[in-house]
Amino acid sequence: MNLRLRPFWSAVFSAGLALAGLYANPARSETQPEPPVIRWLLLDFVPYHIVDGPLKGTGLRDQYLSALIKRMPEYRHVLEVSSTERIFQYMQSGQPVCTLSSLKVPEREVYTVFGSEAFFIQLPPVLIVRRGYAPPGGWKKRARGEISLAELLQQSPEVRVGTLPKRRFGLGIDEALKQARASRPDQVLDFSEYGLLSGLLHTLGRKRFDVTLGYAIEVEQLRKTQPDLGEFEYLPLIEAPGLIITYPSCSRTAWGKQVIQTIDQLPGMEAERALLRERYEALLPAGERQIYRARMAALTASAAAQQSPAAAISAEQAKSGAR
Repeated sequence: MNLRLRPFWSAVFSAGLALAGLYANPARSETQPEPPVIRWLLLDFVPYHIVDGPLKGTGLRDQYLSALIKRMPEYRHVLEVSSTERIFQYMQSGQPVCTLSSLKVPEREVYTVFGSEAFFIQLPPVLIVRRGYAPPGGWKKRARGEISLAELLQQSPEVRVGTLPKRRFGLGIDEALKQARASRPDQVLDFSEYGLLSGLLHTLGRKRFDVTLGYAIEVEQLRKTQPDLGEFEYLPLIEAPGLIITYPSCSRTAWGKQVIQTIDQLPGMEAERALLRERYEALLPAGERQIYRARMAALTASAAAQQSPAAAISAEQAKSGAR
């Protein structure tokens, strides 16, 4: 199978975008009601969403979103580039917004409704550092090369972490950052530069902080179009689970619950999820691809004895101590 990403933006925007970012619609009679609108909020994270340039709209989640949209003609779909912080401000205020870029963590379930079916499972986040950097005293690695983010921040108070506001990486990593913020507020620094991760990495290169968090695949895909981004190393974290699971999500309102119910019942999406996994695998370096396949095989075997992949991941997190 040809695993190259297939441009789809022309299909998604076949009628073109209006200045406000809305899909163009066929002419309607004055008495014909407008369909309900879904504002899809996209995060500027390559390779998930590609929001500008010649490959605009060909990201992994872009293509999956296109498949969703084609199966939901009863809605008018609006695509809007956002930030993590703004997504949840919109959701907390009950606006008609949805996203494919939200991790399911307890604090968000108060104002967010998540789909019942995970659409994307990926390798976990890592600690990203400038090549050659090490904290005072060096890295305290475990048997498999992992480090503990909590221990690093507690034992090396001079190490500064750059983060994106409201981005979450799973409860274990989030808790380590929360504790560091509480004990030393100047150790965890928030940055919201244009380009999100791109801006964060450029700031890391300027040594305004020492380490950051993200996914290795994000950095390597950015480096293909931004060769001046710098050289980085990736360190696995003890607090991270073996895999990260993502669900579609909308504002927790009657409207949002109806949209999620519709998404849960869409036909043909299992094949789209399988295709998404193939596209993701194709972007991974060979070593990471083998790790991913092994972990997915273990997940499938574990899920066969449990309710779902999500239950299997929860079991894995509990066993590894990740929370």
